[in-house]
Amino acid sequence: MRVVTDLLSISGLHTRFDTERGTVRAVEDFDLTVPEGETVGLVGESGSGKSVTALSAMGLVDDPGYVAAGDVEFHDRDLAARFAEEYPKQASSFVDESRGVVDLTEAPEEAMRSVRGGEMSMIFQDPMTSLNPAVTVGEQVAESLRLHRYGNRSKDNWWNAVREILPKFGGSEMNEEVLADTVDILEEVGIPEPTARLDEYPHEFSGGMRQRVLIAIALACRPQLLIADEPTTALDVTIQAQILDLINELQAERGMSVLFITHDLGVVAETCDRVAVMYAGNVVEEGPVEEIFANPSHPYTYALLESIPQEDKERLTPIEGNVPDLIDMDEGCHFADRCPWAHDACVGEEIPYLQHGGAGVDHVSKCVLEDFDESEYASDLAGIRSSGETEVGDPLVEVRDLKKHFSRADDVLDKWLSEEVKSVKAVDGVSFDIREGETLGLVGESGCGKSTTGETILRLLEPTDGSVVFAGEDLANLSGQDLRAKRRDMQMIFQDPLSSLDPRMTVGQILLEPLKIHDLPAESPAEDQSRREQRRERVLELIEEVGLSQDQIDRYPHEMSGGQRQRVGIARALAVDPDFIVCDEPVSALDVSVQAQILNLLEDLQAEFGLTFLFIAHDLSVVRHVSDRVAVMYLGEVVEVADTEQLFADPKHPYTQALLSSIPVPDPTVDTDDRVILEGDVPSPIDPPSGCHFRTRCPQIIPPEHVDMPQAAYREVMSVRQRVEDESIDLELAWSMAEEAASTGATATDGGTAAGARGGEMPASVDAFTDVLWDELFDDPSVVRGTSRDLVQETFEHLAREDWGAAEETLADHFESVCESVDPVLQDDEHPAACHLYEQPANAVTESPDGATPDGDRT
Repeated sequence: MRVVTDLLSISGLHTRFDTERGTVRAVEDFDLTVPEGETVGLVGESGSGKSVTALSAMGLVDDPGYVAAGDVEFHDRDLAARFAEEYPKQASSFVDESRGVVDLTEAPEEAMRSVRGGEMSMIFQDPMTSLNPAVTVGEQVAESLRLHRYGNRSKDNWWNAVREILPKFGGSEMNEEVLADTVDILEEVGIPEPTARLDEYPHEFSGGMRQRVLIAIALACRPQLLIADEPTTALDVTIQAQILDLINELQAERGMSVLFITHDLGVVAETCDRVAVMYAGNVVEEGPVEEIFANPSHPYTYALLESIPQEDKERLTPIEGNVPDLIDMDEGCHFADRCPWAHDACVGEEIPYLQHGGAGVDHVSKCVLEDFDESEYASDLAGIRSSGETEVGDPLVEVRDLKKHFSRADDVLDKWLSEEVKSVKAVDGVSFDIREGETLGLVGESGCGKSTTGETILRLLEPTDGSVVFAGEDLANLSGQDLRAKRRDMQMIFQDPLSSLDPRMTVGQILLEPLKIHDLPAESPAEDQSRREQRRERVLELIEEVGLSQDQIDRYPHEMSGGQRQRVGIARALAVDPDFIVCDEPVSALDVSVQAQILNLLEDLQAEFGLTFLFIAHDLSVVRHVSDRVAVMYLGEVVEVADTEQLFADPKHPYTQALLSSIPVPDPTVDTDDRVILEGDVPSPIDPPSGCHFRTRCPQIIPPEHVDMPQAAYREVMSVRQRVEDESIDLELAWSMAEEAASTGATATDGGTAAGARGGEMPASVDAFTDVLWDELFDDPSVVRGTSRDLVQETFEHLAREDWGAAEETLADHFESVCESVDPVLQDDEHPAACHLYEQPANAVTESPDGATPDGDRT
């Protein structure tokens, strides 16, 4: 049995921020341990102190913040001995060599710079703000290596600090050892063609690839502890699955410890061994992840789990209220104001930790209650407002072949040569209906065109082609005053309420503005009531409808929480009594508890006013809860439409199947080994793949009838074809690997030497080169046999001579799939899927590039 020892222990931590309003007690009497080789999750709502705790442990809290008290101890005998030697005069204050412990709160900054990136590393939440946009990706990874593994740390002085933050234009020369390590770590985290991408900048990478770069920087020096601060919050569910899978693999390979900070309980269930639940600066419950999910023993933990949208829940049970103000908090349970089970013993005195669970289970909860009646919680909240069934009528919105292309022409000459300047095909032939009183969910990864579709339907963007018929009237025929009048019936709730609300206007002014624009109320004011009074009454009604208090009418957006701002955005959309609302990711930036409040509110308003919603989201669990039907988009096209229950029970399109399998399940006992992990990112909408746009990533791409090989191997062949077409196989790296594997002076298979093919630099043979490509590009090369193997081998030999054209031509005819030569279309039935795995309508059969007519009726 393995003996588990602590790697990081935090005890009695207090972190505070001195502000004009008073002292913010962001972290208060915080205790937590991270054992060696385990993943500990730290969860809680925004404002609970999760990120501040991580920054405190790393010594990165900026002014006016400071660690007021507490210990952060790192257990490593080698590190303690090294610091004792390097800092003989200071060591007694922060090093306990007998225990092998370093107190990070007392360590000098120079020592902490050694620890950060060396023994401890951190993945930050937003890669675009964490990466330097003016420095190449390769240089940013290499910098970490030079600082911590090659002894090139600079002295702590003003000039060196300036040099570090100034952009290194054009990067800097790397020695061969640093370059090799940089390529290795980028390859390890899944960056394709790392040597070719060393000199690229962060903006040239996708969101998922930027997050991988951050992980590469964090892991470059092989730390013992990785702190991951919301590393997947800004990512799509498919990219999130990739990143979680990567972190789990790297942790298992390296045996490192992970402190995983998140508010997504599904992510916690899938990645963590233990979990600590944080509220108002303090850990309120901690224990093994299976125990916490099966037996939540603190009311806050239970309430968080109840807020999660789940298949068997008709109505969510949100946590009422907000996280308390962290200034001048009283003694006692900080959750008492929001807790349905609170009583006199919960306030005024320090709350003890009580043990829960069976014998040998370290499960503690900071609550005076041994247990609580869970049925009281559901019944207490059920009476707030009940959502009735909304009757679904005839189509209210009919979208037909809608297209929105964005021109990339910069000037008159570009426009004149517009045929050569390809447009961005953000929406490329979308068709669907939205029935009166229903909610249609529109899902897909970022960049697939969901938001553009919503904005084009409302004519906030002018469509390139197609039609949108609203209540029997074609919106394309409306202009000027007519379109403005029609917008009373069509509104939008934007994704980010802080950026979509005017920061200079109060809540009252924001809600009053649409009433003035549309001259509402339309009827003449009563004799004893002015138009101004009528409008103020309407504003107060709106505030009450969305669950805000009337005393918030004079607040500005920055003075409100995220959930409150989103309620203001909803109230603004409702101000003109619309029939149809486009909800563009209305809950993506919210905590799970606030998310539940907003989802309940939308359902209630729909039932009360008969609203019709287009609900755009990438969170499939949310879409399942709110939608009557779901349309799935990929790269500007709808690939599947079905009733919600049918879609989740029997997804047809391989893309839909991958999306659904990527949903994090808030149950640590669920087996996710059969999860479909999509490779790569969404292709560019400037030049989308021919045929089925998903074919470049599809795990079920259809091979020609004459190709006999396993599906997975054919997928790999098609990936090789795509990389040959893009010239994105790193030949230099392959030759370097062949040189290591081959004996010096090996003879090439063509009778010459590979050195001749590469200017006399590489003694490796062509055989060694092709062997490297087989091993790197195929999981099991042995399953590729016969003619298929001969053609792939011939392709690799062309690549050895850098003849990309011949390599592409060798593969093209033999391996061509119907998926690349024929555009699949949606069938005319209740559950259509644009995929060649299902029978295609006759009009889907078109000529392939070589003039042949492929079979469009595969089943």
